[in-house]
Amino acid sequence: MKKVIFGISVLFSASIFAQANLSVVNQYGVGNGSDVDQFGLTNYSNTLQQGWFNGSEVDQIGESNASYVDQYGDFNGSKVMQIGLENLSVVNQDGFANGSDVYQYGEGNEAYVTQTGWFNQSNVDQYGESNVAQVNQLGIGNSATVLQLGEGNLAEIDQDGIENEAMAFQDGLGNYSYQMQFGEGNMGVAVQFGEYNISNQFQFGYSNLANHLQIGEGNMAITTQDGVANWSFITQDGASNYAWTNQENLFHTSVVNQVGAGNVSLVNQNN
Repeated sequence: MKKVIFGISVLFSASIFAQANLSVVNQYGVGNGSDVDQFGLTNYSNTLQQGWFNGSEVDQIGESNASYVDQYGDFNGSKVMQIGLENLSVVNQDGFANGSDVYQYGEGNEAYVTQTGWFNQSNVDQYGESNVAQVNQLGIGNSATVLQLGEGNLAEIDQDGIENEAMAFQDGLGNYSYQMQFGEGNMGVAVQFGEYNISNQFQFGYSNLANHLQIGEGNMAITTQDGVANWSFITQDGASNYAWTNQENLFHTSVVNQVGAGNVSLVNQNN
């Protein structure tokens, strides 16, 4: 009888352990701060801080959410909020006074943030299911914002330089946005409503502006800029429209508006 009772006790303990939340915190340096709050089942948080006065906050509510935060340097700040099921957040900060905020509400959302440099800021908000956001920042004072509503949307932002700003807003299903900025003071905005729209923005140089608005299904917008103070505006309302604007050198402005289906626009500006 004792063996039976012991066996039942072991099984019960193993079951409880398998459903428990797990938090791991490693701190090396001076004045680092970490706050982890977990409510639910099988949530996992891993925080590594190496340096001076880095701060990390992780809040997990739900089941099987996972958060990884690595901070190297000084005065970096990270906040992760996960509410739901099987959301994943990975934040890597290396430098001085970088800031990252990740908010995930739903199921199976993924956020990846890598910051190297000084004073970079990233904000990722995901509401829905299976959305993916990836932000890579290298340099000083870059800003990236991603807001995703819906299912299966993908947004990628790559920034290399000084004070570049990129914003991606997706509401719908299966939309894709990619923004690359290399230089200083470039600004990119991508707004997508609908399904399976594609937006690509490539900016090289200084003070370029790219703005894409897509409403509908299967539209594609591309802006490539290499120079100084070029402006590109593309608006698509409908289905299967295609627009590509290429700008090189100085001070060009292009405005493209497409309403309907199957329209094609090609703009090439150079001086």
